[in-house]
Amino acid sequence: MSYRSLGLNQIFSALIAVLIVGVIGAIGSPARGAATDVNSTVVPHREETSLPYVVRVYFDQKAKDGSDSYYEILKGNKSVFQQKAREKGEKFFIGTMYDTDPDASIVKIGMDITGAGQPDLVISEWSGGANCCLTLHIFEIGSTFREIGSIPAMYGDAGPHFVHVDTDSKAKGLQVQISDWTFANWHSDFADSPGPKVILRFSESDGTYRVSPDLMRSPIPAVSDLEARIAEIRNHKNAEKGNSWPAADVSATLWSTMLDLIYSGHAADAWKFLDKAWPPQIGGKDAFARDFRAQLARSPYWSAVVAANSSGHMSDNNAATPQPSPSAAPGIP
Repeated sequence: MSYRSLGLNQIFSALIAVLIVGVIGAIGSPARGAATDVNSTVVPHREETSLPYVVRVYFDQKAKDGSDSYYEILKGNKSVFQQKAREKGEKFFIGTMYDTDPDASIVKIGMDITGAGQPDLVISEWSGGANCCLTLHIFEIGSTFREIGSIPAMYGDAGPHFVHVDTDSKAKGLQVQISDWTFANWHSDFADSPGPKVILRFSESDGTYRVSPDLMRSPIPAVSDLEARIAEIRNHKNAEKGNSWPAADVSATLWSTMLDLIYSGHAADAWKFLDKAWPPQIGGKDAFARDFRAQLARSPYWSAVVAANSSGHMSDNNAATPQPSPSAAPGIP
């Protein structure tokens, strides 16, 4: 699953609603540090409770430093965490951005999201702007307060997204699905850029979300599906003057399909697909393979991709050494 595309009209409508509620529907009291200013326009426009915790999201109409939005977590009326927007236009939401989001009902405040047996809290941070950027901040709000970490996505309209893909009967909690945008705008515009799926699972051993190569594996697409993609790639019109890679125009469906195969554990099939799908009228297939490998090695999730595959096709002699897969990073940069 992935977040539905957030159209500009939907985003503008949501932000206008936030402004209206912030002015006429104030809930609770101002955030610490603003409460002593009788002229302050900082009021919480949303508040939710999971005793003994109260979470408030604020919007400051008069902020001139770009930080016009922030949220605060209180425990027993004492502030335990606060994060301010870094740039004007950023917004914070308790849970998901919209109540209609597919996973809104499963990440409400106080639910055990990680499966560790403690109530949790999710804050969604939207940076604003076209195709950008959503970050999930996850906290444990049980007998002790703990920041689990932050999970960023380069482009918010494609995740991150809470899912339940672990079929192990002993598995608890939710996983997080994100997209790897290493190939964004790589020899194509963004609309055609692939973002293969990466799955993160909560690790009780170190208390954070980590990439789970085993959950990324899935069955290979049907032969008929792959054949249809091959036909599309080979019939793609070369709109450029060159007849060899990288000067020629090659359909992004080629590397989009290869990435889908590799990230789901079928690296060997990805290279077979390249051999079958490469347009016969275009030269430079070996150069494409070299460039593709080099770009793939730049992925922050590359070591997880390697782990998801038993094939030796993932790298060549010029590829970088795989680095540990990133986890949800504690702290706000």
